[in-house]
Amino acid sequence: MKLGLGTVAFTAQSGKHSLSVPVESVREILNLAGQAGIGLVDAAAEHEDSLSVVGRCLPAQASFKLVVRPYLLSADSGVSSYADQLEQGLLDTLQALSQPRIYALKTRLSPALMNRQGERLIHRLEALKKQELIEKTAFSVSQTEALDWLLQHCQPDIVQLPLSVLDQRFLHNGHLSLLKSRQVEVHARDVFLQGVLLDPLHLHPWFWPLKKRMAQYHEFLVKEGLTPLEGALNFVTALPQVDYALIGVQSRDQLSEMVAALLPGLATDDFFPFASNDSRFVDPLQWNLYE
Repeated sequence: MKLGLGTVAFTAQSGKHSLSVPVESVREILNLAGQAGIGLVDAAAEHEDSLSVVGRCLPAQASFKLVVRPYLLSADSGVSSYADQLEQGLLDTLQALSQPRIYALKTRLSPALMNRQGERLIHRLEALKKQELIEKTAFSVSQTEALDWLLQHCQPDIVQLPLSVLDQRFLHNGHLSLLKSRQVEVHARDVFLQGVLLDPLHLHPWFWPLKKRMAQYHEFLVKEGLTPLEGALNFVTALPQVDYALIGVQSRDQLSEMVAALLPGLATDDFFPFASNDSRFVDPLQWNLYE
């Protein structure tokens, strides 16, 4: 199955030790994921103790590939080197998850790392592979410039990038094909563009310039007999260059709905006209939803 389970909704609230998803629900979600054949769990630690939630709830009978971004200070924090922070974060992660090793250690490739510090980080990750603490190296990118820098400096095992009906930048500029030609595993995130694609007719005012495009997209979905969930999810999973589409859920029922929405044989080129190249709408870091 090409679905990977994201766990950001399981994150503990810093200093309060409360969960947006109760621990028992996390356990139910992970159990269903294993039963449904979802083989990959992507756990990005937004707070120091959030990985322990996943570790406590992992079903013993399931064998998930764990991709982890540990809790770290920012790359430009000036506190030790980022490579040192990442290695310590890995050791903390292994303890929190009660695992001797993980499938992949992930780092977000920010502009602050596209320099000698980033090169040192790459060397450290390769050293951790040799120690067999991780099987693969993984890098999360948001911009094409970051991916270009990465491919110039190393052969990554996994690249995580944004990809959706609205955000097809990495598809149409040839990066997805390039990654597959280099045998890089591709993990797609933001497949629902933080919910925007799940309700194309009721847009926040920030997205009103896309009203016509989204209305046409809705008409297309109706004509094809697709729900917004089915359209957004299957566009990404049908792309041959994508190995995993990462989804986030807050309940067992939501996960069941996602699994049931998977359809075979979708023609992805039918979705090409609905892409936007305007970063104001496809890059959540540029959104201003509070005016």
